[in-house]
Amino acid sequence: MKKLILLLLFIPLESFGQETVETKYNPPEGFERIYNDDYSKFLRQFPLKENNIVKLFDGRNKYNNNIWDAVFDYDIGKGNLHQCADAVLYMRSNFLYKQGLTENLHYNFVSGFKAKYLDYITHYYKIEGNKVSLMSRNNTLKDSPETLRKWLRQIYSYANTWSIDKYDSYSINILEIKPGDFFIKSNPPPATGHAINVVDVVVNKTNKKKMYMLSQSYMTAQETHILINPENGSVWYSLDEFKDIVTPEWRFTVNQLKRFIN
Repeated sequence: MKKLILLLLFIPLESFGQETVETKYNPPEGFERIYNDDYSKFLRQFPLKENNIVKLFDGRNKYNNNIWDAVFDYDIGKGNLHQCADAVLYMRSNFLYKQGLTENLHYNFVSGFKAKYLDYITHYYKIEGNKVSLMSRNNTLKDSPETLRKWLRQIYSYANTWSIDKYDSYSINILEIKPGDFFIKSNPPPATGHAINVVDVVVNKTNKKKMYMLSQSYMTAQETHILINPENGSVWYSLDEFKDIVTPEWRFTVNQLKRFIN
C-alpha cells in the first residue's frame, strides 16, 4: 500500500476526476493548442487542487490570494525548500521519471558539481564547502518515487536559479516559446532571483500569434500556482517580443526565456 501511494504522488490524476489546465482553461477565442509532445501534455494534464488555496511549507496560507487562479496538486514536502526554481525542477523531474528517462535526471549544484539521480541510488553526497564528493552507500537505494523525492530535496538544497541559469539551460527566442520553457532571472549567491514555468501555449489560427500561461512557486516555500496576468486579469499572456513580462510578483525581459539542455 505504501508503494502504491508513493507512485500516485508522481502521476497526473486526471483519471480521478480532478481538473487540469486542459479541462479548466479553454484557449481564447481564435486560438488552439498545437503542442502535443509528451511534456506539453504532462503539464496541462497535471491535476489541480480543488480548494484553490496556496499553502506554504509550514501549513499557513499564502497571503496575497488575488494573484493566482489555480494551484497544482502535489506534496511540496516539509522545510523551506520548494521555492521558485524548485517548482520548475519538480515538474521536469517527475515527467522524466514517469517516462523512464532517469539518465537525464541530473542538475548542477551552485558549486558546479553535476548531481545525477542514478549516482544517488548507489552513493551519497559528502559536502564540504564547495567541494562535493560521491561516497558509496552501504545499502543501495531502490529506484522509486520515494528515492526521487529524497534526491530532489538535495537538489533543492544545493541548486538554485543561478546554477540552473548557468549550467543547465540555454536561451530561447521568445517567438519559439513552448510549454516547459521557463523565464529565469538569476544573481550570484547569496543574492536571489526568480523562475517561472511556461505551463501552456496556444496559437492563433489566423495570424499565428501566441499566448501563454505561467506558474510559479515563491519564497517562502509554497505550492505551485497558475498566475493571473495583472494587465488583463486572465491567465493568458500575449506574446510581445518587445515588451517585458509583468507577473504579479516579478518582472522578466523577453531575453530571460530558457529551456533545459536535455
